[in-house]
Amino acid sequence: MSSVKIRFLGGALEVGKEGVLVSNSSHTVLLDYGSTVSDDNPKFPEHVRPTEVDAAVLSHAHLDHSGALPYLYINNGPEVFLTEPTLELGRLLLRDFLNISGERLPYEFVEVEKMSGRATLVGYGDRVSRGGFEMSFLNAGHIPGSMMTSLSIDSKRILFTGDFNMLDTRLLKGAETVSEEYDAVIMEGTYSNKDHADRHDMEMELVAACNQIVEEGGTVLIPAFSVGRSHEVVASLRANGFKHQIHLDGMAREAAEIILRHPTYLRDHSEVERALNSVDWIDGWDSRKKAVRTPGVVVSPAGMLRGGAAAFYMERVAFEKKNGVFLVSYQAVNTPGRMLIESGKLPFRGKLRSVEAKVQSFDFSSHAGKSHLVKFIQALGGTPKVYLVHGEAESLRSFAQEMTQKSGVPVHAPSIGEIVEV
Repeated sequence: MSSVKIRFLGGALEVGKEGVLVSNSSHTVLLDYGSTVSDDNPKFPEHVRPTEVDAAVLSHAHLDHSGALPYLYINNGPEVFLTEPTLELGRLLLRDFLNISGERLPYEFVEVEKMSGRATLVGYGDRVSRGGFEMSFLNAGHIPGSMMTSLSIDSKRILFTGDFNMLDTRLLKGAETVSEEYDAVIMEGTYSNKDHADRHDMEMELVAACNQIVEEGGTVLIPAFSVGRSHEVVASLRANGFKHQIHLDGMAREAAEIILRHPTYLRDHSEVERALNSVDWIDGWDSRKKAVRTPGVVVSPAGMLRGGAAAFYMERVAFEKKNGVFLVSYQAVNTPGRMLIESGKLPFRGKLRSVEAKVQSFDFSSHAGKSHLVKFIQALGGTPKVYLVHGEAESLRSFAQEMTQKSGVPVHAPSIGEIVEV
């Protein structure tokens, strides 16, 4: 019997450019192949030859998991397994990625089209077999269409969680624990060092903070990711009684159309649809200027304040005390959003300026917090080796050591390029 190996191509001891290669002597499966999203020059995982990959799996549409995948399709590329929302949202994000960073990327939209042509659409609970390996797919609760992958190869069972969240949100049902026995589990650990605030309490705090600023004549800017987070924020505001104007900008409109086309992937399609139908959709520069001249909430990309329409709004909102800037997304190292949280300052026109608007963070995370990561590990059948990826190095290492000592389950935070045998 040949040995099964796992090679960590990217996303190890870091957030970004996720990529994991599972192989035996005759078959190779690629689990995600993303790019960095906080660098001016996008970086990819370690290189793999497309001809050596029998199948690829895309856990969800976010660029840190999908951004390098089209590179494999300069020629034919492998069959890729993903849900229909992931295919449609992924095409949307990759198109925007090319518009922003095209000259720095080694592929064009024709490769995205080729990738789409090699797609095999799967749903939660589906099981597929391809000769030497089998796969099944589970809800990951992260964004619409996100999935975990259970892979069986050479009598070894491997679970790849991708990004996951176990709490129900306005958009999605949370992921469930998995009690089956696995030989290896590759699990995200973005928030392995902290738990999230109570979701309902946090939603109410956001509504109260928005009401206060808007009713005193100010504008609230909420920088948010175009896929998932923007729609979650709007649905949360409306569900908790926010009556004032909400403006929604950027790709969130196209993403909303995709999300609403797939009601079975939503927790409550009607609630989400009502909320999104209540907003003012920004459709150009005139409506952007109008949005900041009247009190209300503006939800706009980019979630980490790296470009996008949010940069336009920041210049008009950030330097008046009557306004607010409310962050609801993960702020990666070396992004303007992280700088704002840590220093209260942002670079504008070549100068570092203090932000006068009220700055506040609200934990709308779509990742499992520490206690849910612990719960997930403890629910696993048997004693699989758990490999933590997708997190900052210090947090992953600390959590791995803590879990190994307390649970008896061996937990390890691998490095990029590391190869382990299952």
